[in-house]
Amino acid sequence: MIRKLICCLTGLCLSLACIASVQAQQRIVSTDAAATQILFALGAEAALVGVDVTSTLPPGYREVAGVGYHRALSAEGLLSLNPSLVIGSEQIGPPGVLDTLDAAGVSVLQLPAANTIAALKANIAAIAAATNTGDRIPTIHEQLDTMARDLAAGAASMQRMAFVLSVEPGKLRIAGLDTTGNAFIELLGGQNIAGFAAYRTLSAEAVLELAPAVILVANHEGGSPARVLELNPILRYSKAARSNRIVSVDAANLAAGLSPDAIADASALLASINLEPQPN
Repeated sequence: MIRKLICCLTGLCLSLACIASVQAQQRIVSTDAAATQILFALGAEAALVGVDVTSTLPPGYREVAGVGYHRALSAEGLLSLNPSLVIGSEQIGPPGVLDTLDAAGVSVLQLPAANTIAALKANIAAIAAATNTGDRIPTIHEQLDTMARDLAAGAASMQRMAFVLSVEPGKLRIAGLDTTGNAFIELLGGQNIAGFAAYRTLSAEAVLELAPAVILVANHEGGSPARVLELNPILRYSKAARSNRIVSVDAANLAAGLSPDAIADASALLASINLEPQPN
């Protein structure tokens, strides 16, 4: 009996040592904020050797090389980091970079944009499998499920919302259906004012006529509630402006689909805007 126990413990130690060795040998480049957040949540951040411009590292964390924007990566820059694994979305590019990585024998894990919490969980599982860190999954799922329940409890009850990707004088680029902006609206329980797919530029007058109760503004490229009103003063007459519900959203957390931090952002935002349910 004792001999069997010793054998079992020895086997367990060898397995753990093997996993630790695999993790230590990995050199990972993350090309979007969601992947970086997931790596930290899984405890695989020690293998990071490069991150994209949307990724934010914890204060005081060691310096990690930057690799630029996920749609405009440099094969030379990536290979200079000697990565064993590159993780990112299906939007990684340009295509020639993927060909070069493949020829160099570098593994690439491309994940679909997560437009639901279920899809985000699937991406977490894929990264966990690639980094041998599946033991953290139950804890992460529990955290996501808690936030999902909070969102469901405080849902905006189909209040009309607009997600502004970028803003110019007299016009705004609005997120349509099947976009990450729309996915964020759905997290809040809102109804997208857009009746079209992808992203489309609308005049400020058109947005005013669509009467959004909330205008969400991606905070990249200088986007902000103040900037929206500065360049489109007619929107001061909108329902959203009159109720002080033109609000900023962290664009980095939505760069390649919903990320763990985007779920947390939605939960905090829903609590802060304090919307009353829309009457039936």
